[in-house]
Amino acid sequence: MFDRVTALAIIDKAYDEQRLCAACGAPTILRNDGGVVVLECSDLGAAGILARIGELLMLHTRHVVIDVDEEIAA
Repeated sequence: MFDRVTALAIIDKAYDEQRLCAACGAPTILRNDGGVVVLECSDLGAAGILARIGELLMLHTRHVVIDVDEEIAA
């Protein structure tokens, strides 16, 4: 189990290393998905058919930073 200080340090480091999406240059965001902290492109999940096609063609940034349940950190 991660303590708060360690978890925040891991999250801060991941965000500092990749503030922009590698594919489109949009800002990245951190999202909590049921105990899993994910760093992803802010444009993921945008509405519209063109946005969905773009998500398939470009590999937007999206990776797990911390999985609290599995005690895994990137």
